[in-house]
Amino acid sequence: MLGLPALLSVLATLVLVLSASCAAARDPLPQLGAAYGPARASADAAAHAHAHAHSATPPTAAAAAAEIREVEANLLALFGLKRRPRPNRSKVVVPEAMMELYRRQAGHPDAPALSLPGKLTRSANTVRSFTHVESNVDATFSGQHRFRLAFDIGSIPQSEKLEAAELQLSRRSAGAGAGPGQRVLVHDVVRPGSRKRGTEPILRLLDSRLVPAAGNASVALDVLPAVLRWRESPRRNHGLLVEVLLEQPEGPGAEAGSEAGAGAGAQARARAPDVLKEAAEAAPRPAPHVRLRRDVDEHVDAWLPKQPVLIAYTDDGKAPSLAGAGRSRRAAPGKKHHKPGKRENCRRYPLYVDFADVGWNDWIVAPPGYDAFYCHGECPFPLSDHLNSTNHAIVQTLMHSVKPSVPQACCVPTHLTSISMLYLDETDKVVLKNYQEMAVLGCGCR
Repeated sequence: MLGLPALLSVLATLVLVLSASCAAARDPLPQLGAAYGPARASADAAAHAHAHAHSATPPTAAAAAAEIREVEANLLALFGLKRRPRPNRSKVVVPEAMMELYRRQAGHPDAPALSLPGKLTRSANTVRSFTHVESNVDATFSGQHRFRLAFDIGSIPQSEKLEAAELQLSRRSAGAGAGPGQRVLVHDVVRPGSRKRGTEPILRLLDSRLVPAAGNASVALDVLPAVLRWRESPRRNHGLLVEVLLEQPEGPGAEAGSEAGAGAGAQARARAPDVLKEAAEAAPRPAPHVRLRRDVDEHVDAWLPKQPVLIAYTDDGKAPSLAGAGRSRRAAPGKKHHKPGKRENCRRYPLYVDFADVGWNDWIVAPPGYDAFYCHGECPFPLSDHLNSTNHAIVQTLMHSVKPSVPQACCVPTHLTSISMLYLDETDKVVLKNYQEMAVLGCGCR
């Protein structure tokens, strides 16, 4: 861990990179020269305080600690967090489904929304995962083929629009020649039943999927209607009831597994709850192929990566519209490093942001860092075409040549791209988010 002076320097430098102004662009320190959301004004103030501290007497330990907290708060605001997450990594397991989503998204850095082929996530740019919340209700289910899953989705901000939601279940292969597959049904528990009152639960079938006995790929079920209802009425969130039935080869449900999905979900919702209950009680009990709950003799550490996961896809409204999100030509990585005192024209320089340097590697799962780059250099008169200048910058440079009181044009980022981050939020929930304008693709005089 870095000491206070070193950490202060790293943090302040990172803030300068993310919120450099035109005046800072002429400073010998590396700057990015772009504004990033509402945190800019406070970040500029923190950078100014940092520069003043270096020119005056060294700050005391208390002043340095206060400045670090202020800088950290500004950076967290840039990431949309109210406070620094402090997760207990020994108790938090990142679902493999979230790691797979991150790996798929990492290959599409220019996409304003999540680029996940095969998933109808629309404009979603944020993914959150939720695991089952244990309760006394769990003990009322004795087998492995029928179980109620409860999820607390209260950490989803109301300002975000829910675009999709799915329940992912892991499974273990029964091997070749294991016989017929299994039918997985997922219900929204609209109203739980009561033994004291003698009332049956009211269930709404959301989706159904036929799973072959061979193979161990996870099963994804559409549960968007349930999660939408929970958001509107949190007190009526009674969880999901999942049933696993042994598929009968000659029965009406022996169609190919391709019927699953939206069509199967619509057909499933048309079946009455009492019919489903009778089918569940009459059907043979399948082997625990699809995993709904931990085995009695299974260690907790072995079960956690396999437990059911609810995945919610949301749109925070901060991504640019798909219509206006034109792809920018990727600039060649800068090989030269800025040398203080040497006058060079405006161009892009390498800058790698390492999250371990600022002590954030305990809550940022991936990536360990990223190439942010920065823009630096002179905008001399006359401005050349390769400096990617605007007409206003050309006129301003011309006026500066005849009237020095007019400031020169500034070297700033003209094209930026997004990065995807997988991290743990303040409530220890695993989040995958696409952050816009985090890395420089091109520089110019503006």
